[in-house]
Amino acid sequence: MFYAPADDDARSDWGVVCTCREPTQLVVAWAAHYVALGAAEVRIFLDQPQPQLESLLAEIPQVIVTVCTHKYWRQTLNKPRPDIVEYRQLVNAFEAYKDTKLSWLAHFDADEFLHSDVPIRDILLAQPREIDFLVVEPRERAFVEGQPQEGLFDGVFRQPTPPNWGQAPFLFGKAMRFLRQGVLGYPHGKSFMRTGQPMVPGIHTPRRPASHRRLKLRGWAVQRMRLLHFDGLTAFHWSSKLLRAAATGGHHQFTKKAARDSHRAKQIVHMRKLENSPKHAWNMHQMLKVVPADHLARLRTLALVEDYSIDPRRDIDALGLGGSIDLSRAAFDKALTLDNEDLARWLPEWERVTRAVNSAGSAQGKRSTR
Repeated sequence: MFYAPADDDARSDWGVVCTCREPTQLVVAWAAHYVALGAAEVRIFLDQPQPQLESLLAEIPQVIVTVCTHKYWRQTLNKPRPDIVEYRQLVNAFEAYKDTKLSWLAHFDADEFLHSDVPIRDILLAQPREIDFLVVEPRERAFVEGQPQEGLFDGVFRQPTPPNWGQAPFLFGKAMRFLRQGVLGYPHGKSFMRTGQPMVPGIHTPRRPASHRRLKLRGWAVQRMRLLHFDGLTAFHWSSKLLRAAATGGHHQFTKKAARDSHRAKQIVHMRKLENSPKHAWNMHQMLKVVPADHLARLRTLALVEDYSIDPRRDIDALGLGGSIDLSRAAFDKALTLDNEDLARWLPEWERVTRAVNSAGSAQGKRSTR
């Protein structure tokens, strides 16, 4: 047979690392999800102290928490806390990579939940020893028209279009300027990295350090897993992230990192124009994040929309933490306002708009069935 033999010395123990500043229920759901998938270590770097969350995570044996205080940054970098969140993520991922004794380490965000057709350890065990990293391709969560969100993990998933489709304006119309390969976030995957070698984690893929640039780095896309990207856990969350980015000049960051017509920069700039109008911000969300019901069958046929399910509620309950965690949309939106006065002022009007739109949709649906 022409296939090379399997690596007899292969190991399949793995872990995951994340840097985050998110509401308690999301981080606990994320940790429980990866524990349920078989992660031996779940390393969480908290961007600021969160005592309630820290207490809950301390009850999960696989979780290792580091609180990124000013003292931590001084000890790690010998300088103050970096301003750019991506830089903080990379530093922490590298610290975890250096420290772990596991064979593989994945670097994911708190809104990224792995979905696999087979046990992850089996996929890792099957890899040739020459493969240094695996890329898990993304699927971006969207909602379906006429199905108001109730839980954090409701919805369907958009698959990025193949690169050879181009921008495909005939598919996306006026929304095209906000998209890259048909998604609002990133069309490229995130990585599992084989440990124990000179490698520097990246946001998407790793690289060799300068001292080992001549050492070939091999990676490929894994076929039996995908990364479910909940880019905005709720409509309010998605809009508030863009507003926060606009307030801090985030569109300039995306413009510098990519071409001047960066799709993320355009989202941020457009949302900034709507910050005093929850109704218009809601309409932007509906245009970009909601799949029309009468398009759904066609988009599924084109493999642009797919269906996957995860159950963080079950995973949290399995750890004995279910009583303190509310995974509803309403509870999450309320949690977002706890340390943000601007969001606290915005949420009541947002809820009013949401109720009005959902009521109108319900009434229209009743009329159509008569």
